[in-house]
Amino acid sequence: MEKFLLEDFAGGAVAERIGSAIQRVYENIANPNMDAEKARKLTIELTFKPDKNDRTDVDVTAIVKTSLQPEKAISSRMIVESDGRGNVQGNEWRREAMKGQLEIDREDAETQETSGGVIDLQAQKRKVE
Repeated sequence: MEKFLLEDFAGGAVAERIGSAIQRVYENIANPNMDAEKARKLTIELTFKPDKNDRTDVDVTAIVKTSLQPEKAISSRMIVESDGRGNVQGNEWRREAMKGQLEIDREDAETQETSGGVIDLQAQKRKVE
């Protein structure tokens, strides 16, 4: 009896699918949007189903599956607050949209101004009066 050679089985169709699946694994690994450290998986499932009347007649199916890593999550930050009239609103926090705001760097606790200067609110109040 001849050896079972996966590369020759089903006219080479199974080997072709394995090659295609391996290429998808390579592309998933190389994609910078995917987690580089997590494992990828390639599964080859062969199912042998003999005929109930003639055990020499066997149907064989092959399934080639990959388990790839999804793209990394994209994160942002939002500000959610009440408008003072009972409505809650949310907006994405964007540094360039928040001119004049003071930002605290969480790592070294230094403050940085995002605009040109400090506004003296007391002096402005006196001008209005």
